[in-house]
Amino acid sequence: MGDAVVIHLIQNVLIFGIIFWLLTWGAEYFYTVKQQLTKKQFYECGFKSISELNIQINFNFFMLAVFLILYDVEFTFLFPVLFNFSMFSTTELFLAFFFIFLILVSLLYDWLNNVLSWSAE
Repeated sequence: MGDAVVIHLIQNVLIFGIIFWLLTWGAEYFYTVKQQLTKKQFYECGFKSISELNIQINFNFFMLAVFLILYDVEFTFLFPVLFNFSMFSTTELFLAFFFIFLILVSLLYDWLNNVLSWSAE
């Protein structure tokens, strides 16, 4: 009985994978990308640009926004842990602390690679 369930599960996964692959291949095959010059122009309140602007965004601000979004989402996942701390089993607590550990390791990695520094080196 157990082997039949596993075989059925494997068949379903394979069928789903083949269907997903065919759909993505078909979408790539039938979808053509058209380059439009207006996509590269800046939008100024609905009017056509007066001059050709080449606005360069500081990379530090971009990285700050990426880290803000990244760590904000990660800390959002931790809110259920804070409110249900006493109801968690040992395994769930271990996984929560492991998640916190991964967040700290990623922050340490960013710190050691000078991603968070604002000076040009």
